[in-house]
Amino acid sequence: MNLSPFYNPGPDDIKQAQPERCGVLMGKIVSKYPVKSPLVIIAVSKQITNKKVADYNILPEPGPYMLYVPEGRYNILAFADFNKNLICEQNEFVGQHENPGIVSIAGGQVIGELDFVISNTGKKLFDFPIDLKMPLHKHKKLNSLEDGEIVSLDDDMFSRKYGSVGLWTPSRFIEAVDVNIYALEKFDKAKIPVLFVHGSGGTPKDWEFIASNIDRTLYQPWFFYYPSGLHLKTVSDLLYEKLNAVYNKYKFKKLYITAHSMGGLIVRSFINENNFNKDSYCLKLFVSISTPWGGVDRAKLAPTNGFFKSPLSWKDLSPGSKFIESLFQKKLPPQVKFCLLFGYKGDKLILKGADDGTVALKSQLDPRAQSEAARCFGFNENHVSMLFSKEVLGQFREMLATIGG
Repeated sequence: MNLSPFYNPGPDDIKQAQPERCGVLMGKIVSKYPVKSPLVIIAVSKQITNKKVADYNILPEPGPYMLYVPEGRYNILAFADFNKNLICEQNEFVGQHENPGIVSIAGGQVIGELDFVISNTGKKLFDFPIDLKMPLHKHKKLNSLEDGEIVSLDDDMFSRKYGSVGLWTPSRFIEAVDVNIYALEKFDKAKIPVLFVHGSGGTPKDWEFIASNIDRTLYQPWFFYYPSGLHLKTVSDLLYEKLNAVYNKYKFKKLYITAHSMGGLIVRSFINENNFNKDSYCLKLFVSISTPWGGVDRAKLAPTNGFFKSPLSWKDLSPGSKFIESLFQKKLPPQVKFCLLFGYKGDKLILKGADDGTVALKSQLDPRAQSEAARCFGFNENHVSMLFSKEVLGQFREMLATIGG
């Protein structure tokens, strides 16, 4: 640690050491002309970062972008690497977000719909040069449902190592993966989307067994992939922005969501913060699996300073946290049928009382959550095996067919 009074941490230092001071800027780049060069979208702050680039996103063509930046005030600029020398040069500047020209963001905030149109030729940079040399080997990111593309759950980006990266270093996850919704097949308006949301340290790969065994003639599986070390309200806001972008593209009419563990808390927050009206899609079914509705006792013991700092999400998981309590300040909308699935095959040597090996039974069965459940089922499974259980799968398929409608 640099203790010099002259030490001025850069954007990457802040993102790594103080993720609570960071937020997400996102939008879409539009062009009225064909773009044959890679686009570089950058966030620059003259005040906070001494004209350094806080984050950048390389796009092969116009489309959605995401920038993970420290709190501050930013210009969002676009360059086209016309000569493909991996340098953003002054005559390659093709546009900027101008409404407003400077975007202010606070820690934990998500600001979406920062869309703007670029030109097909370079313009003179607005007031100062940008010194950005792009790396020769940038991670190749997966194309999302918003891009109109499909993926395989066997891709390395869905491996357990990236789930761990997302928990412990969210900034590296966002750099390598982004936050997106992915699909296994092209959008089909005749099929109902079923959105799967993983838990802490998880990835879409966790859902392979269940997603592979639902009726694919009736349902299309989608997967929300996010860094699980961020504050849960931030992730909830990201889910809203991503689903809204997908809806604007496809205009789907109905949606089901199922979530594992911590993912259930994110979805409940997402539902609380948004109105589903006649002008948008209708969320009909929400299934939670092994969700700690009352929090996780061990989260109270997580260190908050020193050499080892716990993920921001662990603070939200602590029983009685502001986030946990906020989940039940509103009732679920009447059109959303909620089903609660829990496991009880745990190890009492680790947790006091009945549990699933990770989450206490009393938390999974928090009365506030139970009171709103149309159905509540328990299984002799642990926290992980719930996602690979034939009994759980059978019950899930039955709920899709009868409750979802």
